[in-house]
Amino acid sequence: MNLRPDEVHRERALPLLAGLIGWPVAQSKSQLIHEFWLKRLGLDGHYIRLPVRPGEVARAFRGMVALGFAGVQATMPHKRACYDLVDHHTPAALALGAVNTVIVEPDGSLTGENTDLPGFVEPLAGLDLAGEQVTVLGAGGAAAAVIAGLVGLGASRVAIVNRSPEGTARLRDHIAATIAGCEVIAAGWDGAQALANDSRLVANATSLGMTGQPALPLAVADLRDDAIVYDIVTHPHETPLLRAAAARGLRTHDGLEMLVGQAREAFRRFYGADAPRDADGELRALLTA
Repeated sequence: MNLRPDEVHRERALPLLAGLIGWPVAQSKSQLIHEFWLKRLGLDGHYIRLPVRPGEVARAFRGMVALGFAGVQATMPHKRACYDLVDHHTPAALALGAVNTVIVEPDGSLTGENTDLPGFVEPLAGLDLAGEQVTVLGAGGAAAAVIAGLVGLGASRVAIVNRSPEGTARLRDHIAATIAGCEVIAAGWDGAQALANDSRLVANATSLGMTGQPALPLAVADLRDDAIVYDIVTHPHETPLLRAAAARGLRTHDGLEMLVGQAREAFRRFYGADAPRDADGELRALLTA
């Protein structure tokens, strides 16, 4: 049940605290999003970036509970560790085999949630992929949410492109129930272009194209005229892939759209209030400034 802000205040000591763990974490825009909503709603709360080294997640969790945090979100490289360390998993987290949001329950136990799925599909609302092929680049925790979202929109054939066959196999095992009944094509980067060219939607769920990372080795020239290009990279929000796709007149979606979408559910769980939608344009301007 969604609590009113005043009900949350009675149940938890002020200020309401949540945050983001990652390594690195300085580049994240999540703090801007949550602080914008907190201010908009007049809530006495904070969302803090927490640089946590690999191998230190368990210690961070103990501190989080002691300090009265409602929970944390997780970015690279901690999603797998969060999955392994929480006490309970939501159905979404179990289905995807990944956790990006950890909720501190009233008894101090930790529940692992995955808000990447609703975040990814939010800007695709109304899209019908029935009978279509889609190509997903990458096989990490974010790719699981991307694939689940596309299957939920009706995609009948999913091509997974990843440099490591072992990584692709692990992903398929984690989401076996999600992709049951779907044709799945596993390929390396040498097959990426041909698969993308035949796809209604191409999604980049890797770090390629991110600031400081190598460029994504994919051209848009031969993509379908009705192709949708979705790059979940957030830094920069306009990647070379999206810039090229937009120049061709293709429909594009960027990582900020997914970031805002997945933050909505986390915000509700952390602060007990729905994130306002009446200032989405103002929020977007803040994130792209």
